[in-house]
Amino acid sequence: MKSLTFDQNQIIFKEGSFGSTMYDIVSGRVGVFSKYGTTEQTRVAELSAGELFGEMGMIEVYPRSATVVALEDGTQVSEITESELSHYFKDKPEKAIKLMRTLSRRIRETNEKYLNVCKTAYERYEAEKSGSVPNEEIEMIRREYSQFNI
Repeated sequence: MKSLTFDQNQIIFKEGSFGSTMYDIVSGRVGVFSKYGTTEQTRVAELSAGELFGEMGMIEVYPRSATVVALEDGTQVSEITESELSHYFKDKPEKAIKLMRTLSRRIRETNEKYLNVCKTAYERYEAEKSGSVPNEEIEMIRREYSQFNI
């Protein structure tokens, strides 16, 4: 494993890039951003020492789903390649459990958001069909989940 150190605001990897590594934060913090550097930039998560990121790009052969940026000077990460992964988890089995919990939490959160989007879309459809104006709650949820184009 290679140890890397980043300064504040330094990009670790960019959304849309391909990568075959994941990272374990040794010290400091990173921000995970969607549409980084645009007017639509959104911080998806903030991670700190002991947390893993970049696993999706390593596990799947898809472009990175977000941009990850160091939030502090001296942020240190261990870079883990696919070939090092089984050895890494043998040495640190708690990291495998942590990764599975993280992935499970993300799936659960995505399911909840999806169900909320479906409910909102249905309520909006019904409100528009009946000629009434959607209430403030529906509009608030619509704005929150606007990336789903409801």
